[in-house]
Amino acid sequence: MQPMHWPLKKPSSTRFIELDMIRGFALIFMILLHLVWDLDYFGIFKLNTQFYQSNVVVQVLFFSIVGVCQSLKSDKEPLTDDQRRAKTWKIAKRGLYILGLGMIISLVTFIIMPDRPIFFGVLHCIGLSILLSIPLIRLREKAILVAVPCIIAGIVLGHIVVQNPSYLQLIIGLHQADIMNHTIDYFPILPWFGVSMLGVAVGSMLYKNNTRQFRFPDLSSTTLTKFCSWCGRHTLSIYLLHQPVIAGVLYLRVFF
Repeated sequence: MQPMHWPLKKPSSTRFIELDMIRGFALIFMILLHLVWDLDYFGIFKLNTQFYQSNVVVQVLFFSIVGVCQSLKSDKEPLTDDQRRAKTWKIAKRGLYILGLGMIISLVTFIIMPDRPIFFGVLHCIGLSILLSIPLIRLREKAILVAVPCIIAGIVLGHIVVQNPSYLQLIIGLHQADIMNHTIDYFPILPWFGVSMLGVAVGSMLYKNNTRQFRFPDLSSTTLTKFCSWCGRHTLSIYLLHQPVIAGVLYLRVFF
């Protein structure tokens, strides 16, 4: 029997496979949930709303992993001003890129689904969360002091009804009681930025100085692990493509 390996440190040329696995699992679960939603939307299969409520698991996993990955970008060693500016700009470009993709998706939904367009969806929230985290990721474990108030504030705001919210109010988390009747995707910055910052705190503890602080078996040779980690490495591309593919196939099934 081959000995089980317990790697503690991430080699410089690789990634933490468990993070890719979790992200890949969340992505696969999300695609399944979206498939069920699309089947209901096209009248093929009645939606089991209780099943779809489990989507919150996917949401928490995604935003937590965003924060964990942000924590890996926090260097303990001193940086020169040029190095710090270059690093900050790299993170900012990533946030702006994801936020820009969200805006493009918003434009598309305003055209094809004007009754339920996406005002501020998951990509908007992730992109803005990355931008807001730039001055905060150096808090490391202390990021929990930002995370908890943001999560509590989001829960409180979620119970405040605003009949005609402005775009800024929607971003913050103030909305109609029946918000999901007005949009197909909604992720306010509160509490989800808080969940992301919670991921920063957890990541700083579990991957201090980019070193895994716990034992993890070498699962890189199993088929399931390879598939999940591959999905995790290509989450954004798969996310952008999966819904048009599913909806397109079901549309052809219903109308042709």
